[in-house]
Amino acid sequence: MRGVVKQQTGRKVAFSLFELLIVLVIIGILSVLLLPAISAFRARAQRVQCMANLRSLYIAANLYVQQNGSWPQIAMGDTDSAEDDYAKAWIDALTPFGPTQKTWICPTVQNLLGNPDLSDSQNVRVDYGAMSFDDKPTTPYQWPQAPWFAESQSVHGNGNLIIFTDGSISDVYTVAAKASPAPKP
Repeated sequence: MRGVVKQQTGRKVAFSLFELLIVLVIIGILSVLLLPAISAFRARAQRVQCMANLRSLYIAANLYVQQNGSWPQIAMGDTDSAEDDYAKAWIDALTPFGPTQKTWICPTVQNLLGNPDLSDSQNVRVDYGAMSFDDKPTTPYQWPQAPWFAESQSVHGNGNLIIFTDGSISDVYTVAAKASPAPKP
């Protein structure tokens, strides 16, 4: 028998209901204390995944420019299906260079939307907006801090994530803080 030990006197010793209740309460308190930490770890992991997605898109766009001699010339139309067409065009343009449809999806936004099935053609979307450049091969590289891709929603706490020409990734609030002059005393 588990939890029951026979003493030499022949009497059975077991955990009382009160002792079991105390253990369950302690476990409950510890789990409640750990929930914010687990949530913070999940949010940080999603931000890191989002940054990895931006880096993959950056590498693919760089390879596209090297192979084709210009930035992908994909314009947003004005039809009812313009957003879907735009998303599909960007996905198709960079797929030969590695990114899949999932690379275009921010994991935090995916969770906020209830994890829709990405294999369904109704759920095609891009969570990262590409900057538009002209068709000259050097234009995307003209300014070292020109954004190439940016998150379409601010879901990571410090504004939308942005990847720049030099491959660095930052968020909107950090960029704005660096760009604004420091207050004079």
